Amino acid sequence: MSNSQKVEIVEGKENRTQSPLCRQCHAKVNVNVKEDTTGFEKALQKYYPKAILINDFVFKTKQALLSEGFYPQVNTMACVGLCRDEITSPFKVAIETIYGSAFSCGALGGLLLCGKTGFSAAHHHVPEKKACLVYFCFTHTAINEKGEIGQVLRNKTGMTQESTACGALMAFTNELKKGIKEPIQIDENDVEMTMLKKRLMASSSKVTPTLFDVTNAAYKIITNDLEHHSLEDSKHHPTRQYALFSGVQIHGPDGHDYVWLGKSSLIRDGKTQSFAL
Repeated sequence: MSNSQKVEIVEGKENRTQSPLCRQCHAKVNVNVKEDTTGFEKALQKYYPKAILINDFVFKTKQALLSEGFYPQVNTMACVGLCRDEITSPFKVAIETIYGSAFSCGALGGLLLCGKTGFSAAHHHVPEKKACLVYFCFTHTAINEKGEIGQVLRNKTGMTQESTACGALMAFTNELKKGIKEPIQIDENDVEMTMLKKRLMASSSKVTPTLFDVTNAAYKIITNDLEHHSLEDSKHHPTRQYALFSGVQIHGPDGHDYVWLGKSSLIRDGKTQSFAL
């Protein structure tokens, strides 16, 4: 019997069960020690009410879209706009598990900096008529077990101390507090970050915004860009259908990821309509 197994005698029979492993680092978990996640749960409900686990969210989109004629890996292509941060990858994995290989259109902070050319490329990967495109475009943040916004433990890479998520949005938040220099010039050695600053400056109304405020501003920019590019394509392809989902991906304790859905809509015949899951 391996060390990862434990044996219990139940009514005269051996009952072999695997000791649980950490979802991030795959080390054995002491089931007798329970982490207090009360702070996380309170913060999640305060800042992102109705957030659900990523796998549950993606499955709900599939179930809801089937009745609208979106058939995964038959007539539907997924497009994913997430931050480059590696901890956003479970979201993309969940999407591709159901919808198949997805077109990537995200940049730092999840901003859709692929622009007109990027969206055009994605839209050329489906038939001219009666195709379906489903977009998952989300910025991201983290909440640790204490309920602190922006803090996450990346122990899968050997980290023993918490770091920030989203790092780019946190850097911008800190720069705002110190006083950012304007106008912002595009740095060819740091194109995405300077573009992120340029876009967010126009949306940051508070003098001393928090990371939550900046994350919310990023979500709104992503949503507006997504709707703009999708509507532009629909003008030339009126028989296509587009499902748009945007919001915030939240990294919680123990490698659990959640999705807060800020807005969901359908585009048909060049018109946008609300779409509830």
